[in-house]
Amino acid sequence: MNTTLSVHLLKRLLRGKRLAGMIALASVAGVLAWVAVLGEPASRAATTFQEVISTAPAATLSIAMLFLGTAVLRDERDGGTLPFLFISPIGRVAFALSAWVALTMAALLIAFIGWLPALFGAGLSAGDWSLAFPVLGLYAAAAVAYSAVFLPLGYLFSRSLLVGLGYVFIWEGIIASFVPGLAASSVWRLALSIYAGVVDLPRDAMDVLGSVKPGAGGGIVSIAALVAVALAVLSWAIRRRDAV
Repeated sequence: MNTTLSVHLLKRLLRGKRLAGMIALASVAGVLAWVAVLGEPASRAATTFQEVISTAPAATLSIAMLFLGTAVLRDERDGGTLPFLFISPIGRVAFALSAWVALTMAALLIAFIGWLPALFGAGLSAGDWSLAFPVLGLYAAAAVAYSAVFLPLGYLFSRSLLVGLGYVFIWEGIIASFVPGLAASSVWRLALSIYAGVVDLPRDAMDVLGSVKPGAGGGIVSIAALVAVALAVLSWAIRRRDAV
């Protein structure tokens, strides 16, 4: 890994308007959960909170990660600076790893800030701060996994945002929901399986998993494998284009 390259890419990602937009998107689910539990009796508040948190981020946090992930190398390419980065003697695997580390750091930061409304919603509205702590793990797992998927996507496709939106809304939202055998191809369900492994979720929330089995260990292993495959694909793509 090249630390200088990672720092350069991280600084490019954490710029004003983009950062504010990604944080706003990542915060939507927490705000919805906060609002949903307002006025709910204590016996129902936890269930409502968990149901919202198990579904809403799939359409909000994922989009924040999409815009962030596809921008890492696209910004350099569109700005004409990507060839200059390749001038440095950095191997393709080190280059891919450096880009992923920068993206993951930015994604985790945004996920953490986006989690804060869920924390305050759990504590101030539901009356149980502990409800939100496992959600931080869910957000972190989703940030890491989505980063792994969207990084090579941004490098391989000129219309990466369109492809990514198709994955989130058509593949994850529709196809993986109705075809049980494809549920494991959903990044959100892999992250949710970790959450379901440490929290007793209500039935409606568990139904989101489909055929994916709840369990923190299995979810972590699956996401680790996803990261490895994504880095291999990106390394291959860089080599294929004779960039490094």
